[in-house]
Order: sequence, then structure tokens, then C-alpha cells
Amino acid sequence: MRARLKYLATLSLNILSLLLICLTVSLAQYMRYIRKYNQLLPGLLLVFTLNGLIQQAADADADADADAGPDETVGSQPQSLVKDLQAGGFLVYFRHAETDRSQVDSDRDNLGDCSTQRNLSEAGRAQARAIGEAIRSLRIPIGKVITSPYCRCKDTAQLAFGKAEISHDLRFGVGDDAEHTAYLSQALVGMLSTPPVKGTNTMLVSHTANLKEATGIWPKPEGAAYIFKPLQGNTFKYIGRLSIDAWSNLAATL
Repeated sequence: MRARLKYLATLSLNILSLLLICLTVSLAQYMRYIRKYNQLLPGLLLVFTLNGLIQQAADADADADADAGPDETVGSQPQSLVKDLQAGGFLVYFRHAETDRSQVDSDRDNLGDCSTQRNLSEAGRAQARAIGEAIRSLRIPIGKVITSPYCRCKDTAQLAFGKAEISHDLRFGVGDDAEHTAYLSQALVGMLSTPPVKGTNTMLVSHTANLKEATGIWPKPEGAAYIFKPLQGNTFKYIGRLSIDAWSNLAATL
């Protein structure tokens, strides 16, 4: 009996020793992992930070590239465009007014917070007001005003037209995956193909990439307007372009 108890005691001590050895090894490995992780952590944080900055820069560059070079779109003469718009039945796609390029979009998941976005500059706010005043002076009837949820678009719509119906189908699409980009493109095609309420024009306020994907037209510069005519069969026709200054110039001469 004593021999058996001695055997069990020895076995228990051996098992306990083995467990202590395993724990010591595991703890040592854990500490080495922690030290290694702490060494890697600053680098990982730097990578994530740089990735965010690169994405912001890419978005800004894509938007800025749309302003480079001459505008190659063609269409009706400004006076003819105004007469068409006065009769109603068109969609006018505005790129938002001039923005403050020192700002960037840093939080696309919370578009209700204007402090994390590139917003209208003071010149841009003045542009939006001037566009609205000129359109009213030209007696161009306005129906729906639909805008991207970004603050620069909402502000452009409110300052120009005094109202804004937000549609996430007009949100900034640069940087999105191919599937969502295609979705935004088709959504805009649908909007441009939808006739306005009779005797009015629908105003859309959005960004560069959206119109490029849907029509092949880069809207430039900020504040430019592109006019489309809805046709049967869920299609539309591009009619022409009006620059920021064209509205005020036409209001002063017509």
C-alpha cells in the first residue's frame, strides 16, 4: 500500500513538474510574441495611417483630374439651352460648387458630419447663390432637387434652390468597388431617364465620377451644369453644358 501511495505521489509530482514546464515555455513564448508585436505595432499603425492618407489623396486627385484640360463636351448654344429649360422637361446635373481643397473626406461612413468632409469654400457658396438667383431671373421652372448626401452637394442645392432631397444613389463613387460603382452608374442612368413633373426641370447635384461612369462625361470645373433630355425606353440625350458664369451672363442679357 505504501509503495502504491509513493508511486502515486511521485507520478503526481512528475505531472505537476511537466505542467510547470509547459506553462513556463508558453509564458516565454507569449512574452516573445508581445515583444515582437510591440515592435511591429508602430509599423502597422503607420501602414494603416498611410493607407488612409493615400486613399484620401487618390480621391482628391481623381476629383482634381476632372478639372484638368479643356472641356470637350459639345451641345446646344447657351441661349437655346435656356429656352429649352424655360419650357421644362429636362434634367440638369450640377457638379457641386467650388470647394476648399485644403480639406479632405476622412469619414465616409458618417456623412452627416460636415467637419470630416471637403466643404464649399466661401467662393463656392457665393457661386451657388449666384446660380440660383440667375435661374430664378431666367424664369426656369424647378421641380425636384436631388442631391448627394455629402455636405458640399447639400449646401450647393440649398443655397441655389432652397431645398434638397438626399439620395445615396448620388454619393461620391471614387474608391468604391466595381460592383457598387456599376450600381451608382445604373442608378444615375435611371434618374437621367426619368421625366420631370410636367412643366418643370429636375436638378441633380453630385460629383465627378458618377456622371463619368453613367455618360462618359467628366463634369468640370466645380459648379458646371450638364443638361439631359429623358427619352422613351429608359434612355436620355445629352443636350449641352452651362458654365458657372454662363447663368449670370445669360440672366443679364436675356
